[in-house]
Amino acid sequence: MSALPVAPFVDLSSFLSHLERTGRLHRVSKLVDKDWEIACLARWAMESTPEKDSYALLFENVKNQSVPVAVNLFSTPEMYGAALGVHSDELLMAWAKALDRPYKPVEVANGPVFDVIGTDSQLSLLKLPAPIWTPGRDGGPYLSAASVITKDPDTGIQNMGIYRMQIHDQNHVGLSFGSKLQHGAIHYSKYSKRQLPMPVAAVIGAPPVISFAAAAKTAYGVDEMEIAGGLAGSALQVVRGKTVDLAIPAQAECVIEGFVRCDALRMEGPFGEVLGYLNQSSPAPVVDVTAIYHRAAPIHHGYVQQMPPSDGHLVMEMGFLGPLWFYLTRKLGLKGVRNLAIARGSASLAILVAQIEKAHVSESARIGRALAKFNLGQKFIYLVDEDIDIRDQETLNWALSSRVDPERDIEFIKDFPTFQYDPSTLARAAKDGRELGAPPYPSSVAIVNATVKCAVPEISLPGRSVMFKALENWGETGLPPITPRKRLDRLLHTHSDPVPASDQNFDSHQG
Repeated sequence: MSALPVAPFVDLSSFLSHLERTGRLHRVSKLVDKDWEIACLARWAMESTPEKDSYALLFENVKNQSVPVAVNLFSTPEMYGAALGVHSDELLMAWAKALDRPYKPVEVANGPVFDVIGTDSQLSLLKLPAPIWTPGRDGGPYLSAASVITKDPDTGIQNMGIYRMQIHDQNHVGLSFGSKLQHGAIHYSKYSKRQLPMPVAAVIGAPPVISFAAAAKTAYGVDEMEIAGGLAGSALQVVRGKTVDLAIPAQAECVIEGFVRCDALRMEGPFGEVLGYLNQSSPAPVVDVTAIYHRAAPIHHGYVQQMPPSDGHLVMEMGFLGPLWFYLTRKLGLKGVRNLAIARGSASLAILVAQIEKAHVSESARIGRALAKFNLGQKFIYLVDEDIDIRDQETLNWALSSRVDPERDIEFIKDFPTFQYDPSTLARAAKDGRELGAPPYPSSVAIVNATVKCAVPEISLPGRSVMFKALENWGETGLPPITPRKRLDRLLHTHSDPVPASDQNFDSHQG
């Protein structure tokens, strides 16, 4: 396991340096085309590399551009955790601490983000190396990882969210909220009712804690900048915008400022969305850009999000799970949930897996319903025992196959709202005679109790002591080195007889 930094990173470039030191960053010096090649190469890297070997990419030579493009930065829980200075099994606790103790940002007069300031005739969004993420299908280049800052005109409280932004021309960029329930969309509605333009700032290449907080599903009225401070463990520095009255991360790589007019919509899309399907063109608000500023040597960051899995999906996943864990353990005081995960490939939301402590297995049904109340768009909630590695699909399949009686152990909740880009809602809309793709988006959720409910036979694995003895002898066999999987470690620890404390664990046997 790579050495962890002592604290979370306050800017993107220092995190990239850490990834490079630990062998998790590859620089690409080949000339690449942002309109098709970056997305395709990044996709091949994700699809063809085992998760344990995943790495980020930095494209240093982008055709007709002077700014490098960074992708795949948070491809695994380990890489995400490294950005926070914690191990992957500590992510939920890191989120709980951040939500329990947020830090208000500290405003400063200047910061690296103001190294180069462009206004008026110097403005051009076309100088940004924004890729086309679904070449041949998307409507144009998109800012896919921008942390978008808006402000409630009534309270003055800021919000940050990650919304897709299509570059239309050198002075205009789209702002698609996706849902009227998004907090940025609520702000836009308030400004529209006043017939006032809404100030906005899009942060590109934000510090990791900013990106993570912007993806969080928090209550309305919570300033995600404070949550980012909680993730960092200290107050973040912000500067006042040049043309908008908004607090901006001082350590950002690049910022776009502007105003969204309430009387101007523009066709936006298509765009490959997080469920792996193309979302068609529709009218969306437009930002009239008033300023662009950046570091002296900025880095453009984007998510290759479209077809899951991707690093953008993982950022969304933790933005859901962190607040959910906090809600369950700190707000509800719910006992019995040991760990949470979202199944890899389920678009960051559809399949939620909860590990239930042995002492609370009898309360699984109640726990499942509590999880369903925190609506993230999940469609399946799997409840499993402590012996199941909830991030291992093979072990999860084993539990579903051997511990579930579908008639008895699956509870359905009907008319459960889902994600608006979910194609499965189209069939119901057609049946109901509603406009396809229009709200509401009713679906259902299945709570699957895959815990052991009675005495069952022992599992058919060798005992832990002999398994570890064989592992100790591995080096004498002449076989290639191996890295034992966590799933087997968990099964052996849970089901074998107690072993002497002198026995070593997997971390001591890496081949």
